[in-house]
Amino acid sequence: MFYVAKLVQALGIADVGYALFAGITQGRSMADEIVLTLIGVGLFSLGRALEKRIA
Repeated sequence: MFYVAKLVQALGIADVGYALFAGITQGRSMADEIVLTLIGVGLFSLGRALEKRIA
């Protein structure tokens, strides 16, 4: 379960990185970038909560 939590955290960080990349390179609106960032933050927070529940 620890590794699942870490995987979810990594996916969250990757999603925030993709949001930054998409915001810089693509002609997307800032709203799309914010939504992607919030999804990434949510995923990371979920992974963090799972990690704390295990310990």
